[in-house]
Amino acid sequence: MELIQVAILGGIWLSLLYSAAVMPATVWVIQLTVSRGWSSGLAAGVGLALGQFPWCLAASVLLLQFPSFWQAADHWIRALAVVFLVWMAIRSARARPVASIRLGIEGSHWGIFQSSFLRSLAMPWRFPLWATLIISIGVHLRGPGLLAALLFSTGCVLGQLAWHLHFIIVSALFGSRVPEDISLHSMNKLRLLATLVLGGLVLIIVAPIALT
Repeated sequence: MELIQVAILGGIWLSLLYSAAVMPATVWVIQLTVSRGWSSGLAAGVGLALGQFPWCLAASVLLLQFPSFWQAADHWIRALAVVFLVWMAIRSARARPVASIRLGIEGSHWGIFQSSFLRSLAMPWRFPLWATLIISIGVHLRGPGLLAALLFSTGCVLGQLAWHLHFIIVSALFGSRVPEDISLHSMNKLRLLATLVLGGLVLIIVAPIALT
């Protein structure tokens, strides 16, 4: 029971960091909610969460199954993770500002779910991002195994859904009441949040090397 709770709660916690680092997904959910209502935003949020599940599961299985290998290669793996996170941080900082809160999207909720799912699935950089999140907490060095990987990935999906649901509720309640320029200003702050989260992960991953 303890393994189940720790793995799922760990997945939920890290998925919040992941969601903060992936700013375009949050913007997409907000735009669809404001443009077409909460049900469209929910369809997009579920699609995005499920689309990243295979990448999260692949990273979890790979890292949580072979502790002796990762212990031997720890410094090298951390160095690669830092390079990737720095690239992600630069990419987030230089992302194009959001220009409109409304989209002229047509189609059914099923179509929105499918397009969101495929959009999420077709981004292989999600695999190294999930891997760096796992590396940041060092759980891969203890090798909790396949069941922990599956439970962790399930928690990640639940955390993603909770993150998107928060923005769906806020957007549905206030998206049409707040002036668009104020909403855009708030949405563009997500770039700063993503950059700070990625930079913070760099410090967390580098710390064990610096202290040895």
